[in-house]
Amino acid sequence: MRWLPLSFVVASVLFASSVVAQQVETQAGSRQRRYVEGAVSHYLMTGDNDGRKYSIQATDVVKRDATSGRYYEEISWSDLTSSTQQSLTPASLALRQTVSLDDPASYMKMPNLAVVQPLMIGPITDTLTFYSDLLLAMRANLIQSGQTAYVPRVTPNSWADGHYVLVGQDVVDFSLKVESANLAEHTETLLIQHVPPPALHIQLPAKWMQGAATTTPNNFVQVSKQGDEFIAETGRETFDVRLVVDTGDGHMLSAAMHNPVVLAVRTCTDRELTKCGPESSKTILREITWKLVP
Repeated sequence: MRWLPLSFVVASVLFASSVVAQQVETQAGSRQRRYVEGAVSHYLMTGDNDGRKYSIQATDVVKRDATSGRYYEEISWSDLTSSTQQSLTPASLALRQTVSLDDPASYMKMPNLAVVQPLMIGPITDTLTFYSDLLLAMRANLIQSGQTAYVPRVTPNSWADGHYVLVGQDVVDFSLKVESANLAEHTETLLIQHVPPPALHIQLPAKWMQGAATTTPNNFVQVSKQGDEFIAETGRETFDVRLVVDTGDGHMLSAAMHNPVVLAVRTCTDRELTKCGPESSKTILREITWKLVP
């Protein structure tokens, strides 16, 4: 699909969270993450990436920066099982990923994906997406059942490298909602939807790409070079992310992602995409879960 799956979604969420922080005043009783240094949590992540399945365990340790005094979480990965019968490489086992709802500017960053096996790109970037979505909801001050917020974006993300991927763009708005609250269990369920904007913001290099199948314009485009041919794809990418959060300390209890991409695809013989074969359709579906385990 794309050259760096989901990494730009994380950048979008971090940008949008800063916008929300400027738009929303901090109120008493707003949701916060209350960290305890040394706390250890274990999560089980499962993934179905268009039929390729895996499960993997994440061990999360809360640490405190000795200089700033701010808290962050350090995640290590283990116990991989997959339909491709892979095991974790020494480099993947050694990786330490950081996230933080206390100091996202310092710790909510993409680790060096070049050192890990390709299968690990999904778990790493999906974890960043879950935490970035939670950060966005917290900064929108979503604390009551039924409460909503909407954050628009007009600037596309780009993953074009100029060699393999000649054009690569997407853009999403963020629709946030407190779907439910369980007072007895001290939990709330948040729905964060990454949705196509109502107006076209990506650059479509060919006229045939502009015919959207629905009333909402396309929000995904990629043109990649394969030998002497050019593979042109355009369509709609969405994410539905549901997070269950402990309202006492802001701790994430579980997360689930539904990520369909519906594309129109043509193989062309010229870079201008005017000499192309017949259009075909392609649907990519990713289902990811993340759950706190004993």
